[in-house]
Amino acid sequence: MRTALVLALLSALVVLLLIPASSWALVQPTSAEKSVLRLVNRERAKRGLKSVKLEASLVRAARAHARHQALRGVLTHRSANGDGVGRRLVRYGYRRSGFRLWSVGENVARARSGSLPATPTGAVCLWMGSKIHRRVILGRNVRDVGIGIFRSGGQRFFTLDVGRRIR
Repeated sequence: MRTALVLALLSALVVLLLIPASSWALVQPTSAEKSVLRLVNRERAKRGLKSVKLEASLVRAARAHARHQALRGVLTHRSANGDGVGRRLVRYGYRRSGFRLWSVGENVARARSGSLPATPTGAVCLWMGSKIHRRVILGRNVRDVGIGIFRSGGQRFFTLDVGRRIR
């Protein structure tokens, strides 16, 4: 019994040591991402909706998508490989299997760096000013969120990925 416990603890330690430190940092929100989250939850609270919480796989997906859009200089919901939002989020670990309900949505934005729309407040205001984007933020079933912001070529790109899974 004691040997099994020691082996289990050692195995867990090895797994933790093999995970690169960057993957832990990858899910720690930046101050700008925290601002977007706070603003989104403020809009939801005004309407009596539950707050959304950061979900690691959605954060990774949103950051990667914001970065890829910036490097390609395009604003799109399609990945460079042609994947749509759903496929991309599954690829980054927001699994479908094992859940009876799975739904996702996405908002993207870009603005000239240094302008008001390039701030978290500006991006959320732009989204709330659009019926389709507002619906993504205010979805009653939404519980999980990932936010990614990337700057390139004088522009700032924002991606907000949302989802809900129920077993």
